Amino acid sequence: MTRLSLLLISTLFTLNAAALELAKYPQVFDAGQGISLTLAPSSDGTQALVQVSGINHALDGVVLLTEIKERGNDERDYRTRLDGRDYNLLLQRNAWGSPRYQLNLPGTDGFQLSFNETRTQAAKPAKLLALYQQQKKQGVQDKLARFDREQRVTDFTAQLQQIDQDASKACGTPLSTRVEWSALDDEQLMRLSVPSFCGEVVRQAANLCERGAPHQERVAGIQQVQCQFGERIQLREQNTTLTFTTHAEEPNQGDFINAFLRNR
Repeated sequence: MTRLSLLLISTLFTLNAAALELAKYPQVFDAGQGISLTLAPSSDGTQALVQVSGINHALDGVVLLTEIKERGNDERDYRTRLDGRDYNLLLQRNAWGSPRYQLNLPGTDGFQLSFNETRTQAAKPAKLLALYQQQKKQGVQDKLARFDREQRVTDFTAQLQQIDQDASKACGTPLSTRVEWSALDDEQLMRLSVPSFCGEVVRQAANLCERGAPHQERVAGIQQVQCQFGERIQLREQNTTLTFTTHAEEPNQGDFINAFLRNR
Protein backbone atom coordinates (compact mmCIF):
# COMPACT_ATOMS: atom_id res chain seq x y z
CA MET A 1 0.00 0.00 0.00
CA THR A 2 1.63 3.26 -1.12
CA ARG A 3 1.64 6.52 0.83
CA LEU A 4 -0.45 8.11 -1.92
CA SER A 5 -3.09 5.37 -1.67
CA LEU A 6 -3.28 5.75 2.09
CA LEU A 7 -3.57 9.52 1.72
CA LEU A 8 -6.40 9.17 -0.79
CA ILE A 9 -8.25 6.71 1.46
CA SER A 10 -7.78 8.97 4.46
CA THR A 11 -8.99 11.98 2.47
CA LEU A 12 -12.04 10.08 1.26
CA PHE A 13 -12.99 9.05 4.78
CA THR A 14 -12.47 12.62 5.99
CA LEU A 15 -14.72 14.05 3.28
CA ASN A 16 -17.37 11.43 4.01
CA ALA A 17 -17.23 12.23 7.71
CA ALA A 18 -17.53 15.96 7.05
CA ALA A 19 -20.83 15.38 5.25
CA LEU A 20 -21.97 12.65 7.63
CA GLU A 21 -25.49 12.98 8.94
CA LEU A 22 -26.36 10.39 11.57
CA ALA A 23 -29.70 8.66 11.91
CA LYS A 24 -31.75 9.72 14.89
CA TYR A 25 -31.50 6.47 16.82
CA PRO A 26 -28.18 4.73 17.52
CA GLN A 27 -27.85 1.32 19.16
CA VAL A 28 -25.75 0.16 22.11
CA PHE A 29 -24.70 -3.48 22.59
CA ASP A 30 -23.07 -5.42 25.40
CA ALA A 31 -20.21 -7.85 24.76
CA GLY A 32 -19.85 -9.05 28.36
CA GLN A 33 -17.02 -8.35 30.79
CA GLY A 34 -17.98 -4.68 30.87
CA ILE A 35 -17.37 -4.24 27.14
CA SER A 36 -19.88 -2.25 25.11
CA LEU A 37 -20.29 -1.10 21.52
CA THR A 38 -22.15 1.93 20.23
CA LEU A 39 -23.38 1.84 16.65
CA ALA A 40 -24.61 5.04 15.03
CA PRO A 41 -25.58 4.59 11.35
CA SER A 42 -25.77 7.46 8.89
CA SER A 43 -29.17 8.64 7.77
CA ASP A 44 -28.60 7.17 4.29
CA GLY A 45 -27.49 3.78 5.69
CA THR A 46 -24.14 3.70 3.88
CA GLN A 47 -21.86 4.47 6.82
CA ALA A 48 -21.82 4.19 10.58
CA LEU A 49 -19.80 5.38 13.54
CA VAL A 50 -18.66 2.56 15.83
CA GLN A 51 -17.15 2.94 19.29
CA VAL A 52 -15.95 0.11 21.54
CA SER A 53 -15.54 0.86 25.24
CA GLY A 54 -14.50 -0.96 28.40
CA ILE A 55 -11.57 -3.07 27.17
CA ASN A 56 -7.80 -2.80 27.41
CA HIS A 57 -7.19 -2.41 23.70
CA ALA A 58 -5.79 0.17 21.29
CA LEU A 59 -9.31 0.76 19.93
CA ASP A 60 -10.90 1.40 23.32
CA GLY A 61 -12.84 4.66 23.23
CA VAL A 62 -11.92 5.42 19.61
CA VAL A 63 -14.82 6.37 17.33
CA LEU A 64 -14.30 4.76 13.93
CA LEU A 65 -16.05 5.58 10.69
CA THR A 66 -17.14 2.39 8.93
CA GLU A 67 -18.48 1.73 5.45
CA ILE A 68 -21.53 -0.56 5.39
CA LYS A 69 -21.21 -3.39 2.89
CA GLU A 70 -24.53 -5.07 2.13
CA ARG A 71 -24.35 -8.86 1.73
CA GLY A 72 -28.01 -9.57 1.03
CA ASN A 73 -30.53 -11.39 3.22
CA ASP A 74 -30.40 -8.47 5.69
CA GLU A 75 -26.71 -9.15 6.41
CA ARG A 76 -23.94 -6.58 6.33
CA ASP A 77 -20.34 -5.88 7.22
CA TYR A 78 -19.12 -2.70 8.88
CA ARG A 79 -15.69 -2.12 7.37
CA THR A 80 -12.98 0.31 8.39
CA ARG A 81 -9.25 0.78 7.78
CA LEU A 82 -6.85 -0.66 10.35
CA ASP A 83 -3.12 -1.32 10.14
CA GLY A 84 -2.99 -0.75 6.39
CA ARG A 85 -5.91 -2.96 5.35
CA ASP A 86 -9.69 -3.07 5.17
CA TYR A 87 -11.07 -4.72 8.27
CA ASN A 88 -14.59 -5.95 9.06
CA LEU A 89 -14.92 -4.60 12.59
CA LEU A 90 -18.58 -5.49 13.01
CA LEU A 91 -20.67 -8.22 11.41
CA GLN A 92 -24.45 -8.33 11.21
CA ARG A 93 -25.84 -11.74 10.36
CA ASN A 94 -29.37 -13.10 10.05
CA ALA A 95 -30.14 -15.95 12.46
CA TRP A 96 -33.66 -17.39 12.28
CA GLY A 97 -35.04 -14.08 11.08
CA SER A 98 -33.33 -11.98 13.74
CA PRO A 99 -30.15 -9.92 13.39
CA ARG A 100 -27.09 -11.09 15.30
CA TYR A 101 -24.04 -8.89 15.78
CA GLN A 102 -20.41 -9.89 16.25
CA LEU A 103 -17.53 -7.60 17.15
CA ASN A 104 -14.23 -8.59 15.52
CA LEU A 105 -11.70 -6.73 17.60
CA PRO A 106 -8.12 -7.22 16.30
CA GLY A 107 -6.10 -9.58 18.46
CA THR A 108 -9.16 -11.16 20.10
CA ASP A 109 -11.41 -14.15 19.38
CA GLY A 110 -14.37 -11.86 18.72
CA PHE A 111 -17.43 -11.02 20.81
CA GLN A 112 -21.09 -11.85 20.41
CA LEU A 113 -23.20 -8.77 21.12
CA SER A 114 -26.53 -8.38 22.87
CA PHE A 115 -28.78 -5.34 22.58
CA ASN A 116 -28.89 -3.01 25.60
CA GLU A 117 -32.15 -1.07 25.51
CA THR A 118 -31.44 1.13 28.52
CA ARG A 119 -28.08 2.37 27.25
CA THR A 120 -29.49 2.75 23.74
CA GLN A 121 -32.12 5.17 24.99
CA ALA A 122 -29.40 7.23 26.70
CA ALA A 123 -27.05 7.33 23.68
CA LYS A 124 -26.54 10.69 21.98
CA PRO A 125 -25.41 10.49 18.33
CA ALA A 126 -24.44 14.17 18.19
CA LYS A 127 -22.00 13.66 21.07
CA LEU A 128 -20.51 10.63 19.34
CA LEU A 129 -20.06 12.56 16.08
CA ALA A 130 -18.39 15.44 17.93
CA LEU A 131 -15.96 13.03 19.60
CA TYR A 132 -15.18 11.42 16.23
CA GLN A 133 -14.39 14.80 14.71
CA GLN A 134 -12.21 15.74 17.68
CA GLN A 135 -10.24 12.48 17.47
CA LYS A 136 -9.95 12.83 13.70
CA LYS A 137 -8.45 16.28 14.11
CA GLN A 138 -5.92 14.80 16.55
CA GLY A 139 -4.99 12.08 14.03
CA VAL A 140 -6.15 9.18 16.21
CA GLN A 141 -7.95 7.22 13.48
CA ASP A 142 -5.31 7.98 10.84
CA LYS A 143 -2.60 6.52 13.07
CA LEU A 144 -4.61 3.33 13.54
CA ALA A 145 -5.29 3.11 9.79
CA ARG A 146 -1.62 3.24 8.79
CA PHE A 147 0.41 0.06 8.49
CA ASP A 148 2.96 -0.16 11.30
CA ARG A 149 5.76 -2.25 9.80
CA GLU A 150 7.94 -2.13 12.89
CA GLN A 151 5.14 -3.36 15.13
CA ARG A 152 4.18 -6.12 12.68
CA VAL A 153 7.77 -7.41 12.61
CA THR A 154 7.90 -7.27 16.42
CA ASP A 155 4.66 -9.24 16.70
CA PHE A 156 5.72 -11.85 14.13
CA THR A 157 9.13 -12.23 15.80
CA ALA A 158 7.49 -12.87 19.17
CA GLN A 159 5.20 -15.50 17.62
CA LEU A 160 8.15 -17.28 16.03
CA GLN A 161 10.06 -17.20 19.31
CA GLN A 162 7.14 -18.94 21.02
CA ILE A 163 7.03 -21.62 18.32
CA ASP A 164 10.80 -22.09 18.72
CA GLN A 165 10.48 -22.41 22.50
CA ASP A 166 7.80 -25.08 22.21
CA ALA A 167 9.85 -27.04 19.66
CA SER A 168 13.04 -26.70 21.71
CA LYS A 169 11.25 -28.12 24.73
CA ALA A 170 9.86 -31.05 22.73
CA CYS A 171 13.25 -31.88 21.19
CA GLY A 172 15.41 -31.14 24.21
CA THR A 173 17.73 -28.92 22.18
CA PRO A 174 17.68 -25.22 21.26
CA LEU A 175 15.97 -24.49 17.94
CA SER A 176 15.64 -21.03 16.43
CA THR A 177 13.97 -19.61 13.33
CA ARG A 178 15.35 -16.56 11.56
CA VAL A 179 13.68 -14.44 8.89
CA GLU A 180 15.32 -11.77 6.76
CA TRP A 181 12.60 -9.19 7.36
CA SER A 182 14.15 -6.65 4.99
CA ALA A 183 13.50 -9.06 2.10
CA LEU A 184 9.74 -8.85 2.71
CA ASP A 185 7.83 -5.81 1.49
CA ASP A 186 4.91 -4.19 3.31
CA GLU A 187 2.32 -5.95 1.15
CA GLN A 188 3.72 -9.35 2.09
CA LEU A 189 3.81 -8.47 5.78
CA MET A 190 0.19 -7.32 5.63
CA ARG A 191 -1.04 -10.26 3.57
CA LEU A 192 0.92 -13.24 4.92
CA SER A 193 1.04 -14.85 8.34
CA VAL A 194 4.82 -15.20 8.28
CA PRO A 195 5.03 -17.26 11.51
CA SER A 196 2.60 -19.81 10.07
CA PHE A 197 4.88 -20.40 7.09
CA CYS A 198 8.32 -19.95 8.63
CA GLY A 199 7.49 -21.70 11.89
CA GLU A 200 6.42 -24.90 10.13
CA VAL A 201 9.91 -26.43 10.07
CA VAL A 202 10.40 -26.41 13.84
CA ARG A 203 6.76 -27.43 14.31
CA GLN A 204 7.37 -30.54 12.20
CA ALA A 205 10.60 -31.17 14.11
CA ALA A 206 8.63 -31.01 17.36
CA ASN A 207 6.07 -33.47 15.98
CA LEU A 208 8.85 -35.98 15.31
CA CYS A 209 10.48 -35.42 18.69
CA GLU A 210 7.20 -36.06 20.49
CA ARG A 211 7.03 -39.52 18.90
CA GLY A 212 10.07 -40.74 20.84
CA ALA A 213 13.82 -41.30 20.62
CA PRO A 214 14.09 -42.96 17.15
CA HIS A 215 12.21 -40.06 15.56
CA GLN A 216 13.99 -37.47 17.68
CA GLU A 217 17.27 -38.56 16.13
CA ARG A 218 15.96 -37.32 12.77
CA VAL A 219 16.31 -33.71 13.90
CA ALA A 220 19.59 -34.14 15.76
CA GLY A 221 22.19 -31.56 14.85
CA ILE A 222 19.73 -28.93 13.65
CA GLN A 223 20.09 -25.66 15.52
CA GLN A 224 18.69 -22.98 13.24
CA VAL A 225 16.17 -22.52 10.44
CA GLN A 226 16.71 -19.68 8.01
CA CYS A 227 13.37 -18.89 6.35
CA GLN A 228 12.71 -16.97 3.15
CA PHE A 229 9.95 -16.63 0.56
CA GLY A 230 10.66 -17.68 -3.02
CA GLU A 231 9.12 -19.02 -6.21
CA ARG A 232 8.89 -22.60 -4.96
CA ILE A 233 9.27 -24.56 -1.76
CA GLN A 234 12.59 -26.18 -0.94
CA LEU A 235 14.80 -27.18 2.00
CA ARG A 236 18.59 -27.22 2.06
CA GLU A 237 20.87 -28.30 4.89
CA GLN A 238 24.30 -26.90 5.62
CA ASN A 239 26.07 -27.75 8.87
CA THR A 240 23.59 -27.00 11.66
CA THR A 241 21.31 -24.75 9.58
CA LEU A 242 18.29 -25.58 7.44
CA THR A 243 17.45 -23.01 4.79
CA PHE A 244 13.74 -23.15 4.13
CA THR A 245 12.28 -21.45 1.07
CA THR A 246 8.51 -21.26 1.28
CA HIS A 247 5.78 -20.07 -1.06
CA ALA A 248 2.38 -18.76 -0.02
CA GLU A 249 0.47 -20.82 -2.60
CA GLU A 250 2.29 -24.11 -2.07
CA PRO A 251 0.03 -26.80 -0.51
CA ASN A 252 1.00 -29.54 1.96
CA GLN A 253 4.11 -27.79 3.22
CA GLY A 254 4.00 -29.70 6.50
CA ASP A 255 4.12 -33.04 4.64
CA PHE A 256 7.05 -31.84 2.54
CA ILE A 257 9.03 -30.76 5.61
CA ASN A 258 8.17 -33.91 7.54
CA ALA A 259 9.38 -36.13 4.69
CA PHE A 260 12.64 -34.15 4.44
CA LEU A 261 13.34 -34.49 8.15
CA ARG A 262 12.55 -38.23 8.20
CA ASN A 263 14.93 -38.87 5.30
CA ARG A 264 17.85 -36.55 6.15
